[in-house]
Amino acid sequence: MNKRQKSKLKSDMTHEIYIEENNEFIFKKLIFNPLLRISGMLILLIFSLVNNHRITKLAALTSNAIFSSEKILGHVTYYSLLGVTIGICIIVSLGSCIFKSVADLKDIVVLRKAYQIYSIYDFVVFIFSTFLCLFFVIMILITPCNISGSSMENTYQDGDRVLLWNIGYQPKDGDVIVFDSAKYTNTYTRESRFYIKRIAAKEKDIITYVPLDISRGHLFVNNTFIETIQRSQYNTMLHSLDPEYSYTLKFTVPKNKILVLGDNRTPGGSHDSRAFGFIDEEEVIGKVLFRFYPFSKIGNPQPDYR
Repeated sequence: MNKRQKSKLKSDMTHEIYIEENNEFIFKKLIFNPLLRISGMLILLIFSLVNNHRITKLAALTSNAIFSSEKILGHVTYYSLLGVTIGICIIVSLGSCIFKSVADLKDIVVLRKAYQIYSIYDFVVFIFSTFLCLFFVIMILITPCNISGSSMENTYQDGDRVLLWNIGYQPKDGDVIVFDSAKYTNTYTRESRFYIKRIAAKEKDIITYVPLDISRGHLFVNNTFIETIQRSQYNTMLHSLDPEYSYTLKFTVPKNKILVLGDNRTPGGSHDSRAFGFIDEEEVIGKVLFRFYPFSKIGNPQPDYR
């Protein structure tokens, strides 16, 4: 109901000849407006359930970035608000049908009550719907992320906040990404479920390990030197792939596998593929677009390795 309709309705409330007509108008709004909102919420619900695995991660990531907790605005809160909104719409629509069937539409008291109910319903559902849509857009399109730890120093610092791009992202060498680390780390000791790292190698890239001695060697990707690593770390990378890669010094990265490293490559500086091997592409949440906090460092910094 727009402002002009509301203004006309209020001015007509004192005229008995318009009472029945306005009651019909209000009850149509009370019955069909919720049904229209329900259809939109159901589309959102179906899409969310189909992509539930990703929605769960994005909700936790968004919640952690805003409240430093993965649960405050987690997927449970998201689905609860969605369910409550749908429930309110169903109750209002069914209740209005029942009330209209027994009410005297020529009674001004009925009109005033119906208008009051519509005003409350419209305000409450508008707030819930706006919050849900905003939450959904933030999760799906551009997701905020809180950086925890020192693994990306000196490029990014502990406490920095960045925005991620999720839709249609295809991994590229050198991109800084955020991924779900649950499959690769100890869930009881890790600081955060989500890790931010730089892509060192992706599908079809050629990995070469050149031994310097029995314990360490140079790691190359497409003939470009990346880092000097321990032989045990290289073996960890191989073991995260199929057994056929064991003991090889040169191979092509298989499909849907990504090698990730932190920019802080000092001993113990970053828990990355040197510790848990290649990650699956499906675990990638998105690419870091730029840093938006602290405000004095807004932008997309150039790599600054340690």
